[in-house]
Amino acid sequence: MPLKNPAPEVVQRIYDQLSEQYRSLITASSPDYAPAHPCSDERAEIERLNTAPFASDPATTLRPARLMVVSMKPYGAPGRSYPAGEEERAEKPGYHRWYDGNKANGNFVREADRLLRGILALLKSDADVREVFSTYAYFFRAADAKQLKRFGLERIDCSAYHRLFLAEIAPEVILCIGNGPAPSAFALYRELLRPAAVTERSPAPRVKMRAFRENGRLVIGVPHLSYVRAEQLLPSVREILGSGS
Repeated sequence: MPLKNPAPEVVQRIYDQLSEQYRSLITASSPDYAPAHPCSDERAEIERLNTAPFASDPATTLRPARLMVVSMKPYGAPGRSYPAGEEERAEKPGYHRWYDGNKANGNFVREADRLLRGILALLKSDADVREVFSTYAYFFRAADAKQLKRFGLERIDCSAYHRLFLAEIAPEVILCIGNGPAPSAFALYRELLRPAAVTERSPAPRVKMRAFRENGRLVIGVPHLSYVRAEQLLPSVREILGSGS
């Protein structure tokens, strides 16, 4: 059966709402309102880095599926200015930030690809990795978590978009790449779904995996994949999928 593509108006609504959120962060309407915004340096950085809500192409992946992927944020290099994600995708149909970006040959993409292929195999899914919806906990580009925190996590909150993703995709399994405290992907989904308990595994020394099941969804949190190998994680992923937590 051919896969059903998402309604274009859903994707456009996300872009429009994000654009409004972005503009509100770089525009202080009055001195009284200014404390609700980052300081001028952070506003300048937000303006330079812009936003990019999707790693995969939402035009083909934001649809019902068994699996979705969430990492922390799109990368923004120091000193470089970026277009909005919507503008970038208009010029590059089908663009996937993992596979088509300038870090396609790096450790993260290599291990993320191996992990994702392994999970798809465990789910007995014939989906291609490019067909898996992949997004970010925070849509604002940044060099690292410290920069995101300087922007003010409450000001760049993207929870409403993720509630929409849960409704549109209805995934059985959510793979969170990054499982520490906020601003990690796992921290966001733990806050969204409020599980009664979280289990933890150590598949290798100093490597932690976390998981929970809530409302029929299994959330698996793995460390950042620049620093661990997929083959270290897949045996524990298999156990988690088998036990459900």
